Amino acid sequence: MKLNKIIIGLLAVAIMGSCSKIADKFDSNLNNPNTPDPSAANSDLYLNVVQLSFAGLFNTASSFGMEVTRQIVMYGPTYQNAYTPTSFDGVWDNGYTSVLKHANALIPIADAQKKYVVVGMTKIMKAYTMMTLVDMFGDIPYTEANLGSENTNPGVESGKDVYAKAIALLDEAIADLAKTPSSYPGVTDLFYGAANATGAKKWVTLAKTLKLRAYVTTRLVDASAKTKIDALLTENDLIDTPAEDFEFKYSTKQTNPNSRHPRYNGNYSSTGSSGDYMGTYFMWTMVREKAAFSNNAANDKSDPRTRYYFYRQRIGYGDVNEASSSCSVAPPPAHYTPGMPFCLITSGFWGRDHGDNTGIPPDGSFRTTVGIYPCGGDFDANQGASVGLNRGGQGAGIQPIWQTAFTEFVKAEANLTLTTAGNARTSLQNAVTASFAKVIGFPATIGVTPNPTYVPSSARQTQYITDLLTAYDAATTTDEKMTIIGKEYYIALWGNGVDAYNLYRRTGKPSNMQLPIVSAPGAFTSSMYYPSVYVNRNQNAAQKSGVDVHVFWDTNPPGFNK
Repeated sequence: MKLNKIIIGLLAVAIMGSCSKIADKFDSNLNNPNTPDPSAANSDLYLNVVQLSFAGLFNTASSFGMEVTRQIVMYGPTYQNAYTPTSFDGVWDNGYTSVLKHANALIPIADAQKKYVVVGMTKIMKAYTMMTLVDMFGDIPYTEANLGSENTNPGVESGKDVYAKAIALLDEAIADLAKTPSSYPGVTDLFYGAANATGAKKWVTLAKTLKLRAYVTTRLVDASAKTKIDALLTENDLIDTPAEDFEFKYSTKQTNPNSRHPRYNGNYSSTGSSGDYMGTYFMWTMVREKAAFSNNAANDKSDPRTRYYFYRQRIGYGDVNEASSSCSVAPPPAHYTPGMPFCLITSGFWGRDHGDNTGIPPDGSFRTTVGIYPCGGDFDANQGASVGLNRGGQGAGIQPIWQTAFTEFVKAEANLTLTTAGNARTSLQNAVTASFAKVIGFPATIGVTPNPTYVPSSARQTQYITDLLTAYDAATTTDEKMTIIGKEYYIALWGNGVDAYNLYRRTGKPSNMQLPIVSAPGAFTSSMYYPSVYVNRNQNAAQKSGVDVHVFWDTNPPGFNK
């Protein structure tokens, strides 16, 4: 009996061991849906995550840049307290845990599947994200970042080194895009829809254009910038047609999911515009600085893009009173220079002054808001009506990350400041012409037909450019000419605060920016505070001494920007 028990026990152990081995082998052949093998990932679908995260990063970073450059309001009143470290938690998390983390995971998967277009696209978006984080914060974690448990306290790397690695990544992307892929992303490519080699080529052109952008951005600290830029100009493979413009496009879909432009969502509601305040200075540059706006289209001499950029809920000031606009009953600040715009401008252009942190009055149905370009809002045809849901382009706007006009503007700047190949005057003319074509032609691309009475004629557009070039020819110094180029670039950058912020720090243009509302605003925000999610959770992180810390490529003296 005892022997039988021993035999039975041994058999049980053997059977259990055998079952265990069979189970282990069986499990090894299963794909656990909760922990899928990376090799089984669909790189085209994973690409969507990177693209959507990238668009979100650009939108948020752009908002901060638009605020400090007066395109939309920056609440202050000083630069030091306009933002707190928590203000930047979202853009930091998006940059590191969405774009960079997912890009790092996607690249080897797509490479193994020989989907080289996806590889190139992802490297380009990663490089742009790296440079944007440097532009905002200066020195940042990079090599030691996103290593998980290997390094939970990554140290910062110099912004200069991160920029160099981003440019090298663009070169890698160009090489990847030259390979023959196993397939093309097609509609999964949310920017160019690259369904063949021709579509993939647009990503190559983008990568080279972003290199041009980087070299112009860093021209103050790079003695070889002229040589590098001239090489790109000689190669002549830069974004120079609307089909090559790098833009993220939104739809009119309101729910499940809401895929409309974020600024449309924030400014076109049933209760009025409760999102952005348009910057008083920015509107003034278009409707008063050069020539006066008029509600009568025949007499209107303002910037031809005005009715596309802004939508006025009122075409006059009948609703202005102390409660709806406190600045309307106040004198301009004593430190404002003569002629500097303040408060209300003309014909219902109702915005907010730089650094005004007073309470929000009941003006949601009165204030000027975003127009049809680039946010998919309404075209201003003197409606004088409050905004509401599903107005105008219904949110089918774009993020203008890089356009033909921007290429021409940086070519003009490089020629003027570095004597690179080309002609600054010609590039300026090309830039403004391209900007007009983009903005005025935009409604048709989303199925909207503006009231033809208020569409600026070709003669008016031509006259604007003629007057601009006359002023350029009359300028006698490089700085005076750069003032004209910088102002026009600033206007064309509506919707792209990333490059507006870089332009202002690099060149000091526009040079006649509206001063902050208080007389002692402190030093300009030369870089943003490090986010709280970084400094509070990283033992190696240290907060900056203030917002006056310059990024590596900004060698301008203190007080250069106001």
